[in-house]
Amino acid sequence: MEPIFALDIGTRMVMGLVMIKSKEMGYEILASAQTEHKQRAMYDGQVHDVDEVARAVIKVKETLEKKLNVPLKQVAVAAAGRALRTEVAFAERKEPLPVRWEREDVLALEMEAVHRALRQLHTATDADAQFYHCVGYSPIARWNEGEEISNLIGQRGKAAKVSVIATFLPRTVVDGLVAVLGRVGLEMTSLTLEPIAAGQAAIPANMRRLNLALVDIGAGTADIALTRDGSFFAYGMVPMAGDEVTEALCAHYLLDFKVGEKAKRELNKKAQLTFTDFLGAKVVVKKEEVLNIIKPVVGKLAESISREILNLNHDVPQAIILIGGGSLTPMLSEMLAENLKIPQNRVGIQIRERLGEIFGEKNLKGPESITPIGIGITGLEGDGLQYYTVTVNSTVVSIFELQLATVAEALLAAGIMPRTFFGKPGTALTFEWNSEMRFIKGTMGSPAQLAVNGKPGKLEQALKAGDQITFVPGEPGKDAQAYIKDVLPVQKAKWIFWNGQREAYVPQVFVKDQLVQETDEILDGYKIRYLPNVDLKNLLQQKCYNLDKKEEIEIRINGKPHSIDLHPEILVNGCGVEGNCIIQEGDSIEVRTKQLTIGELRLQPEPLIFSINGVDIEYPPQETIISWRGQPVSEAQPLKDGMDLRVEGHKQQPILSDLLPYVKFPDEVRPGSLLKLSVNGQLAEFTTVLLPGDRMTVAWE
Repeated sequence: MEPIFALDIGTRMVMGLVMIKSKEMGYEILASAQTEHKQRAMYDGQVHDVDEVARAVIKVKETLEKKLNVPLKQVAVAAAGRALRTEVAFAERKEPLPVRWEREDVLALEMEAVHRALRQLHTATDADAQFYHCVGYSPIARWNEGEEISNLIGQRGKAAKVSVIATFLPRTVVDGLVAVLGRVGLEMTSLTLEPIAAGQAAIPANMRRLNLALVDIGAGTADIALTRDGSFFAYGMVPMAGDEVTEALCAHYLLDFKVGEKAKRELNKKAQLTFTDFLGAKVVVKKEEVLNIIKPVVGKLAESISREILNLNHDVPQAIILIGGGSLTPMLSEMLAENLKIPQNRVGIQIRERLGEIFGEKNLKGPESITPIGIGITGLEGDGLQYYTVTVNSTVVSIFELQLATVAEALLAAGIMPRTFFGKPGTALTFEWNSEMRFIKGTMGSPAQLAVNGKPGKLEQALKAGDQITFVPGEPGKDAQAYIKDVLPVQKAKWIFWNGQREAYVPQVFVKDQLVQETDEILDGYKIRYLPNVDLKNLLQQKCYNLDKKEEIEIRINGKPHSIDLHPEILVNGCGVEGNCIIQEGDSIEVRTKQLTIGELRLQPEPLIFSINGVDIEYPPQETIISWRGQPVSEAQPLKDGMDLRVEGHKQQPILSDLLPYVKFPDEVRPGSLLKLSVNGQLAEFTTVLLPGDRMTVAWE
């Protein structure tokens, strides 16, 4: 196996080594080199000054090349673990009719889900989504017609849905590393995450079944990785580390940062420290005094690390393993044990000397060497994110692999929207035809044209370094378009006679009660009413007659309401028709509208009722008098809707003498008797005018 150049670009220090894997010995370090940044060029693992970081990298590179006498062109590096982001997202596609989901359809859905995950990441981080690299994704679940299914390819349905988990790294992190390496002529072939790399070296695989917490304490951050049941299951980060301690010393003694950093490192070596402050004064202090100054900061760091461990692990781990230069901070391991309430001997510092399978380069020592060794192991084992470049339409695209990269992933990384992979189908035209919903499909879009290295390619095609992709977006389909004549049934005109006039009986089409022509275009949402030329009912509807609707008028007679039926009489070929019938060529249809007169109602007045000596008497009408609005009307007067007719049988009210013929007198009358008359209890005469309902008394006294 070829040797690998592993490079750990830290906030304070750049450390490089060249390793090789051997079957007999494990991993052998052929050479190592390290240097510190001359000034603060990195903050929290992020490159801020490319040129300054590049100067440190090239110094390490040249030192290793001189030791090994070989040029170094490729390198494995690590990115800060806190920068990793994962998002779960869904994508769904619906069709008006069932279709078969092919591999390209499913892949396009997955790419759309990844794109949505990118937008979710943008929203969640308040950052521009274009500044994130998608370094891989995995499908989680698939659905067809709402039912979860293991594989969509080949299935048939109207609705498909997928969910994916996508992994992203900020482009600033990756681009910063790539920029530095490009300045010194190095090509990045493998990228791993710092906590993953540190875990590879610090905790052997057979120890990962235990619940352990690995804490990599650098200058700007403390990265945390947790093991359980044979693997790492959680990662975390605390945004403070060794620099916090240094800055506490600088603030108290008014020191330059480099002087403060040197004083901090001498705490584990000397009982008395000597340094010069920023004003040039020489300062001599005892170790105990300095420890008291940094104790609050170390306590805060220990508390933050402990809180994050408990938050990730939900319990106290079995042991804490410290690595990184910041792990040598005085009092830190003791305070961690105190915060987590575990024995002091359960918090330890891992150093290179205790790594069993690492050989060679005896000068590489201490906890700060663990991470670069882990980067080398990850690169040798092929566990890192493989990095290479391809070209998409003349644009260079960086590719990272968590799985084999495909053309679709390269297009996504180039910023090409998944919806352009396949031309969108044209919009369907939806309308109602006699209350029945109908639709006409638009044309299907054309797929994108793909070429890889000048040959036809596919979205799922695997890529290799240097591939050149040419992409022409798919053309969208045309929206559906139709005219009335396109959906009109084939029916010939019938020549008929309507009320004696010869005319063509043809189908009619209405939109919003407006007659439309065959050449009119159908618009989306139209509610079309179609009247065919088949039967009498259709013909009468065209002529605005409705057989099912009652034709009647409302009148009042002496205050009582009456409904009068005026339904027209329909004659087909001279015969009356009740209901519907088929209309044939040459038929004669006649509609006779009813027009009633008052005389046709045969109105009769009611008799007047009077009471004579307790007996009800009907006084018959003498004639028939009909009036409307206070004026007499003749029987020839046409009836009109809303008429209020009065029907009476007398021109004037009767008098009492008119009713005497209806009185039954006794057969014998005593001589000298007088005829006594009264109306409603009041004395009356023969000429007293009577009103209907009056009570009369007629007797001899």
